[in-house]
Amino acid sequence: MKTIALRNRSQDGGGVAHSLRAFTRSLVAGVFIAALAGCGGGGGGGHSSDPAPTPEDKFSAIPTPVITGPVVSEPFTSETNNYTFFASDVALVSHGYVEEEFYMDGKANRYDAPTSVPSTLPTANAEVVQEDVPYKTRIVVRRPADAAKFNGTVVVEWFNVTDNFDGEYYWVQAKDYLLRAGYAYIGVSAQNVGITNNNAIGGLKKFSPTRYDSLDVTNNGALTGDPLSYDIFSQTAKAAYAVSAVMGGLQVKHTIGIGMSQSGSRLGIYTNYIHMRAPIYDAFIIQVSNPRIRDDFDTPVIKVLSESEGGSSNGLGVNNQADLPLRHTWWVAGTNHGDSIQRLGRTGVRLRDIGPALTTNDNCTSTVTGLPTPSRTRTPYRHVLNAALHHLVIQIETGTVPPDGARFNTVDNGGTLSIVRDIYGNALGGIRLAHMDVPTARANGSECGNIGGWTPFDTATLQSLYPTHADYVAQVKNAVNASIAAGFVLPEDGAETVAEAEASVIGMGLECSPERCLSIRHFTADYSTTGLLRDHTVYYNIVDGEDILRAVDTAHFYAANGDTLLGTQPAYAAQYYYTYAISNLRQYIALITQAQAEGRVTETAGELLKAEADNVIRAIEAAL
Repeated sequence: MKTIALRNRSQDGGGVAHSLRAFTRSLVAGVFIAALAGCGGGGGGGHSSDPAPTPEDKFSAIPTPVITGPVVSEPFTSETNNYTFFASDVALVSHGYVEEEFYMDGKANRYDAPTSVPSTLPTANAEVVQEDVPYKTRIVVRRPADAAKFNGTVVVEWFNVTDNFDGEYYWVQAKDYLLRAGYAYIGVSAQNVGITNNNAIGGLKKFSPTRYDSLDVTNNGALTGDPLSYDIFSQTAKAAYAVSAVMGGLQVKHTIGIGMSQSGSRLGIYTNYIHMRAPIYDAFIIQVSNPRIRDDFDTPVIKVLSESEGGSSNGLGVNNQADLPLRHTWWVAGTNHGDSIQRLGRTGVRLRDIGPALTTNDNCTSTVTGLPTPSRTRTPYRHVLNAALHHLVIQIETGTVPPDGARFNTVDNGGTLSIVRDIYGNALGGIRLAHMDVPTARANGSECGNIGGWTPFDTATLQSLYPTHADYVAQVKNAVNASIAAGFVLPEDGAETVAEAEASVIGMGLECSPERCLSIRHFTADYSTTGLLRDHTVYYNIVDGEDILRAVDTAHFYAANGDTLLGTQPAYAAQYYYTYAISNLRQYIALITQAQAEGRVTETAGELLKAEADNVIRAIEAAL
């Protein structure tokens, strides 16, 4: 990897030098108000104390917002939904983390920035057209409980509002890495639609007027287009540095701004027009969104993109900018805009907070094959996303430049670029993970819009590629090692891919049906499989959960054997294996119940996983 000396930056108006070289910032004591104002019974926790001596404010050009909270939550059975919307269903306490919600009040500027990044990139920052507009919003903080676990970096996610509510889609993808590496996370409601939307799903105010009715980012309806969102995003980082309550006294060294899809597009405007006026973020990740970034941008940024963005109007040709020391674009083969993990990760909280009627399954006819495509891609996009954050922190602290990302192989079809694909329909070029170099399915992120397609190979194809299970696992290990060496997968994430291969039945000559066995489709009230149940179990990252995973892996093996013998051998042959599969699934349910009691699985996640296991049991029993 290259090393580059990063130049200093100055904050306009404040004259405060901000270096991207490693340094330790002192925590600035800020204002903390414990009493809740206008929360309509929401209840406030926390305490007040005399402020410590205030060191130099390194970000004086950015106002310090007023923070109120943490806001007390009632149980999920609250008649008024008086709890944090989309409170995590991961057992954070078992990982040494706490989750808290705060109100954030302040004054923000309105700028003359455009609503999207134009084809001709700017060479100057936006100008203020209205000063000191009041706002009130909320932030959600997930941080280590123990300072010894905190690595000093806070990632701030600009909540995505495409679905008309606050979507924490970066968290869903990256939570395992954040938790194991000691990052802190803040999600911010920067846009009005996530607060006031009143359609079937509804924003925060519809979800809980008791808790959220006082929020306002429109100056009482006078503003449209979320012009205050940019300063709200800056002030969220300032709160992490300057208001002790937000981070529970943890000392912050770095902040990294992150946006996914719609909020990634907003981050494109922020980086091009707002950030350099008063720099506070040390780096940026733009996830599955491809805004062009100006060549003179002086802060590290990595865009981590899927195949889906390649087919858009701002995709492979228009915005495929060359990598620079401070600007990288990573295209990940075999991935789509919103993959299976994003869908699995939001199922539990959606069922809890907005209900089953609004938590539906994907339904798409492939634009490539004309056949139903029942599943999103399984290629672990999240592993590359984790590597991006890892490299950005290294760049901030040492100046070492992240690796350049390979581009897709493309062909020009009358002025429109498209991705070249192999005989299986998988993309050539790009960042290639083991799931692409050792394929078990057609993973096409360009079909079905943002959903993508995942069509598992049949058993005959798998056997021709991988005559034995050992051969398959060996090839996966080699591919994982290559990804780690290239810098696009971290060793812990590579180990997850190897464990997945070892637990699979690939190379065993077994049939794995979509009714009972394959990881395909998504959990619904009447559907799951052993493969899908494994994916969901892995998602919840259960502490000391090896026995839980072993139970579902064993059930998967027996279900595949039963599927293979079903209809081709005497009935008792399949029944023998199915019986063992059911036994292990019942053991799985008991282990999940135990983990719930021990605080290693949340109520939300535990009930979801047990319902999934029950669905698989019923599907197997129906085949007997």
